[in-house]
Amino acid sequence: MHKGKNGQYVTAGVQRASSMKMNVRSNVHLPDSEVGASWYDVDQKPFYAETVAERKRTPVTVPLNGAMIFLCALFVLFSVLTLSRTIRKAEIAKNISAMEQSILDIQSRNADLALQVAEARDMARIGYDASHRLQMIDAMKAETVAVHAPDTRPFGENETAAAAAVRTGSR
Repeated sequence: MHKGKNGQYVTAGVQRASSMKMNVRSNVHLPDSEVGASWYDVDQKPFYAETVAERKRTPVTVPLNGAMIFLCALFVLFSVLTLSRTIRKAEIAKNISAMEQSILDIQSRNADLALQVAEARDMARIGYDASHRLQMIDAMKAETVAVHAPDTRPFGENETAAAAAVRTGSR
């Protein structure tokens, strides 16, 4: 950001030395400035700002023992975090492999059960189990036995002849 024809007057200051503090008074002569020469008296001697002594910086030092202890503590912390993360990953991998084995066992058991269900639905197997285990016989080969039960309905005015005969026992 240069102003005027000669920019060296404007860029002086902070850009020259960042650690140097420069005080400028109000009656400083700045040739070629935007203010113009109308306010400046030619016979007046320009005033130059005095240079303020550079501030002495004190270096920040850290004791070597303290730095080494800090770095060692940092190394131990990162080592512990890395180790705990590795242990957690191993536990998760072990759990995953156990779950995968459990899934394979369950799938094998489901396949066995599906085979047993298919065998149990077979009509020949059902007939064999009914005849041998339950001592049932085929209805087509069995002898038919007629069973008569007495009529237990109450008799009314519309009693039939067969019902009256059964009731009186004269059949």
